[in-house]
Amino acid sequence: MKEQLPLAPEDIKRLRRHLIPMMIFPIMVVVMFGLFASFVFEDIFETFGSDSSGKIMLAVFGLFFFGIIGYMIWSASIDLKRGIKYRITGKVTDKRLNVTTSTTTGSGGSRGASGTSTKTTRSYFLYIDGEEYSVEYKEYTRTKVGSQVVLDQAPKSKLTLKLTEVQPAGFDQKVVEEQKTENRKFLESTVQEVRLSDRDLEAIKGIYTAEKNRRFMFMGPVLIFDLMLIANGLWTFVLVIFPLLLVPLCQFYRVLRSYIRYNNAKLYGYKIGYTALVEDKLTFTSNRSGNVNRVVTTRGTINVNTLLYDKLSVGDKVILFAPKQGKHYLSLVTLDKEEFHLR
Repeated sequence: MKEQLPLAPEDIKRLRRHLIPMMIFPIMVVVMFGLFASFVFEDIFETFGSDSSGKIMLAVFGLFFFGIIGYMIWSASIDLKRGIKYRITGKVTDKRLNVTTSTTTGSGGSRGASGTSTKTTRSYFLYIDGEEYSVEYKEYTRTKVGSQVVLDQAPKSKLTLKLTEVQPAGFDQKVVEEQKTENRKFLESTVQEVRLSDRDLEAIKGIYTAEKNRRFMFMGPVLIFDLMLIANGLWTFVLVIFPLLLVPLCQFYRVLRSYIRYNNAKLYGYKIGYTALVEDKLTFTSNRSGNVNRVVTTRGTINVNTLLYDKLSVGDKVILFAPKQGKHYLSLVTLDKEEFHLR
């Protein structure tokens, strides 16, 4: 449910506190930039500014930066002027964390200097009755899927004025206490060991192979560098960088330990079940690494496919299976005995 209400005095204070730093920040940036240009990097900025491409790049960056700040100031001012807010009441049906990574490459002008900068932006969203709303980090982390919430939001700037969890209709404290007792008994219960299936053995092998390849990827360049120094008789330099020689040995030890776990898991032939409760759900989206569905349980966070993500709800009882010698979960079993492999 979405309704329009007048801004309360605390809402006006919240918008003003949000507006003041945005007005001060660009002034501080200009002052700091001017000081650096005048005293610290005077020669670099003179070369940069004398080149036409440098001037264009500086102008584009300035327009982009001050354009964003200007829009944020304008939108917050509009909200204060209109004096209204939206109040959204409903159930949190999903959460999304979006990570956007952008890389810019600039040229330093006639000296040929160039540089690359990478910027990562994190945005947090709650889905209330299926509709997406942008929130801040603190509201995102303390709100769980399934919660009944009241969200006050500024219409233009989309600033979260207040987010409160409320008790759903028909809430019964006695029922909640009984549910907690039942959950505690479930978590304390033991699960019979189950023989590894062919699918489980493939997953265990895949875990070992992935870890081995990752270790060798870190080990290879350092090992080649060390061997080149030794082959060229640079023993003095080798002694100076002696700690670097320990990197391949450490990585090889971890690969060996991983292989021992993998081999022991195959020889044992069983996987162990761990009871767990679903505590939260979220979707991780990124413009670089793709999308991942994550389920937070009392036994840790696991990545799941879309089918299992949609099936699970906060409060569900599940059993997570892992090999006795391993630390990675292989499968998840629901109370209706349906098994989902995680790898």
